Amino acid sequence: MACGTGEYRAVLYFCSGTDGYLGGGEAMKVRGTTALVTGASRGIGAATAKRLAAQGAHVLLLARDRERLSAVAAEIRAEGGTADIYPVDLADPKAAAAVVQSVLERSGAPDILVNNAGAGRWLSVMETDANELAQTMALPYFAAFNLTRELLPAMKRRGSGHIVNVTSVASRLTWPGATAYTAARCAVEALTNGLRLELGGSGIGVTLAMFGTVENDYWANNPGSRERVPGVAVVLPVLMPEEVGAAIVSGIEHDRRLVLRPSIYHAILIMSTLFPALVEWMMRRTGWHEGRAVRPA
Repeated sequence: MACGTGEYRAVLYFCSGTDGYLGGGEAMKVRGTTALVTGASRGIGAATAKRLAAQGAHVLLLARDRERLSAVAAEIRAEGGTADIYPVDLADPKAAAAVVQSVLERSGAPDILVNNAGAGRWLSVMETDANELAQTMALPYFAAFNLTRELLPAMKRRGSGHIVNVTSVASRLTWPGATAYTAARCAVEALTNGLRLELGGSGIGVTLAMFGTVENDYWANNPGSRERVPGVAVVLPVLMPEEVGAAIVSGIEHDRRLVLRPSIYHAILIMSTLFPALVEWMMRRTGWHEGRAVRPA
């Protein structure tokens, strides 16, 4: 289990962490808003941007790959939506600050911020050198932190908005062979919880969007990671990016503090809190082990 232990966590999770509890802002109609989405060139980010645009938002697409961003923007425009692209490496704090200034000058403060950009291979502690660790923390955690900090003054002056931080169930479940990845996702959850407290009464809602396995090109770009999915997890539903995008937009519209899919993870996370030793045993028993051949994909 990650980001806290004990029976108290289970009570808090059940009482205040499930879908439907408020994220601190107000219910929001997406139509007519401006939505900034990071990691928007592919996968979850692209799917979320398309969903937002389909529901009437003007979307601002951020990612490193200009060509892919242009392709996503073209798809949105072909469907009658509007989109602008901002090629940027959000792992660079100076670049993040510069792109925010450009956004504010061209479009003003976004109504919706979706911090989705992420990276990081599934590696054990012994496999992760200092550079790899820094890159894994830079995306998603540092990027989400820095971009949010730069945008908050303008959002607070307006007195409304919604922030979504996208993470993995790795923020609450831990498995062997992906320790830095797990730590970075846990940091995103801590950032989200801190923001919600600090923004109380500001009119800005904060949602943690947490997902299990998603079918996207992360696996192809990070060879060896999929084989480290614990065997106990392979029987769980695999999400498509479009399902994830729809869940994120619904979370914004209903000001949910937590969006968790597949829904079976509600029960799994409660079980991991009430019976941590059992869940840890299952992860060790069916997960990656140094020197053991990986489970076939």
